Amino acid sequence: MIIFNCSQAFAEFIEPRKTGSAPLVGEAPSPRPSEDGPHLIDVDGQPPREVKQWQAHLALIQGKPCAIVVDIDSSYAMFFPGLKAGDPEGFLDAFATRLVNEMVFAAQTAGMMADFDAMLGTFQEKHARFQFVLRMEHSTLEHLDDTARNFENEIVLADLASETHEECAVIDARINHAIRGLKTEPDQLLPEEEMLCSWLRDFGGLTADGESALRKQLRAKKLRVTAEPGRA
Repeated sequence: MIIFNCSQAFAEFIEPRKTGSAPLVGEAPSPRPSEDGPHLIDVDGQPPREVKQWQAHLALIQGKPCAIVVDIDSSYAMFFPGLKAGDPEGFLDAFATRLVNEMVFAAQTAGMMADFDAMLGTFQEKHARFQFVLRMEHSTLEHLDDTARNFENEIVLADLASETHEECAVIDARINHAIRGLKTEPDQLLPEEEMLCSWLRDFGGLTADGESALRKQLRAKKLRVTAEPGRA
């Protein structure tokens, strides 16, 4: 199950315009995502076996409404321009397609075997259910607005129109390559690394020893790139 914690702006944007149907965006099961566990029920009446929490916001980037989504655990961020209002199916399709593509590419870049169709199928099987809830703290909104400004800056630097998944993925990669801090790991978080390790644990059978080796490989590669003249 994937839970999208929606800002008011995103909730109003994603809500279908059909009349007479139950609202898509519901009340949050608890005040904080970390407290959701006991309150979540899957289709079989049991607690869901796997839950991923994302934050979702709608912001103006270059004067256009864009969805910004951030994985709560890793701070991995993606942005989606050109979505249609009131079309959750379109958003979910774009979200799953982009995320799987980016993770397959990241895994292959790290020398890991990764097949798009196989991973997409496993992803859809594990996360067949999506839930949208209205829940967003003021500090979270500030973080998402900052992320939107970073995306806008990166679009300008990359000189891209950011209209295709491929162009958006380039911008996503630039954002997720930057170190961020969390309360648990201040100034030590690389979103691209955290998300890739989480993804391979979930979908690639990555063991603890394999994860340790992968992290060393990724950190060594980043140090080499940073040390190259003209690179940061």
